[in-house]
Formats: sequence, C-alpha cells, structure tokens
Amino acid sequence: MPRHGAPRALRAPRALPVEQARRRLAAGLLGAGALAATLLTASVSPAAPPAPDRGPGAASSDVAQLSRD
Repeated sequence: MPRHGAPRALRAPRALPVEQARRRLAAGLLGAGALAATLLTASVSPAAPPAPDRGPGAASSDVAQLSRD
C-alpha cells in the first residue's frame, strides 16, 4: 500500500548531521544570548543618573543654546 504524504521528489532533502549540528548550535547560542540580555536588562537599571546640577524631576530646556564661537 502506498504511504500518505508528499511524493519523494517534493520533500525537502534531509540535512547532513554536521549541518544539523550547526543549526542546533546556532539556535542554542541565539537562545542563550536572548536569555542573557533579558536577565541583564532586568538586573541593571538602564537609566542614567540625573545631572549633579539638576534635581531629579527638573525638566530640560527645549531651546538650544547658541554657540558663542
């Protein structure tokens, strides 16, 4: 009896063991990098401290300073 599924000519070729290992390694490294970035973002405060001459809630100026060159 014939099997169900796509004919052999239409199926994707099987990956070689070395190529499959490379793909798994790349996927693992990508996942590890994403996890490390997530943990680093959660543990480190990305906001810079306020300038020493301003209060923490002081608004910045929306007018550019003129150059006196």
